[in-house]
Amino acid sequence: MKKLGELPLDLAERLELPEDVVLGSGKLTVTGERRVLAENHRGILEYSPEHIVVAFARGKASINGTALCLNAMNGRELLISGRIQSVEWS
Repeated sequence: MKKLGELPLDLAERLELPEDVVLGSGKLTVTGERRVLAENHRGILEYSPEHIVVAFARGKASINGTALCLNAMNGRELLISGRIQSVEWS
């Protein structure tokens, strides 16, 4: 018998859907060293031109660099630009 927490993953697999669609889990897309798109975020925890921390349902992402700027944000996505030096997930 499957555990309750495994059901969404099983559903995603059976319907051949990406996990982030079913679970609403966070997704980061890094384009070169200039842009980061964060999907399914839960808000910004820290913000400075050198360090931005984004909250997700299952952790957080730390974006480090220089001249970091929040270009766009809505309830589901946010776009960060600048010179991206590192991205850490915890």
